[in-house]
Amino acid sequence: MKKIIFKMILITGSSGFVGSNLINFFLKKKIKYIGIDKTKNLYLKNLNFEKTDISNLKKFEKIFKKYKPRIIIHLAAISGVGSCHENIDKAFKVNIEGTFNVLYLAKKYKCKKILLASSFATDNFYTRPNYYGFTKKSLENMALSFRKNFHLDVGVIKFSNIFGPFSLHKNSAIHQLIKCNLSRNFFKIHGTGKQSRDFIYIDEVISSLNKILNSKKLSLINFVHTKKLTTLLDVIKVINEISKTKTRCKFTEAPAGYDIEVKKNTNSSLKNLTKNLKKTFSWYRSNYK
Repeated sequence: MKKIIFKMILITGSSGFVGSNLINFFLKKKIKYIGIDKTKNLYLKNLNFEKTDISNLKKFEKIFKKYKPRIIIHLAAISGVGSCHENIDKAFKVNIEGTFNVLYLAKKYKCKKILLASSFATDNFYTRPNYYGFTKKSLENMALSFRKNFHLDVGVIKFSNIFGPFSLHKNSAIHQLIKCNLSRNFFKIHGTGKQSRDFIYIDEVISSLNKILNSKKLSLINFVHTKKLTTLLDVIKVINEISKTKTRCKFTEAPAGYDIEVKKNTNSSLKNLTKNLKKTFSWYRSNYK
């Protein structure tokens, strides 16, 4: 992979799932970065890290004054439909106020590139509104505004459903499924389980981010996905085969705004997904207690 040429990269949400994997990649490539988060990283040691709340503009600005970042990768968020639905105040402060602060300071300190993490949850927002989608739709609108009005080279990354290592704290479908399989707890299936998702392995995400960062000018919207759909029931079947244990499941009502639509399954082969699920399950088997 081509090495990123900029001097300092600021990563918000550096202790999270994508942030941890991205920093692991930067460490291997010896790319200079500063990670910020409200909590220390559970998975990586001896990091370039500052404990900071991005919704506090005064504290956040001290990071810009100290490190003078040229690139920002904004990953910090209250993520997921359920988490945002249950914590609307925190979601507003982090996902909306925090994103504004990122863009405001990027403009003030003349940053070269800004990447903001969004989600496919915004695609059907007006037909299936949910609070998580609202916060991410607001992020996308802010990106457009700062790009057009203030000429910032800002782009939005729209992630599909990511899975992989450094994710013990995550409650997204695959991570929760593996934890329930190992602990013998019940895995809650919203709706019928026949709803399809685009599941993407974290290494593919990091590779895509690296390519996007090295582009001459950012596109407003950058999709990071596999373009293949797999039903949740099929994923459960694969995990059961990998673990040689049947996951205990129970069907529950989906939270407000959750997508339970059954779509045509376009994934003709589970080969690549199965390979990456095996790697993820192996990591959990070694790290989950």
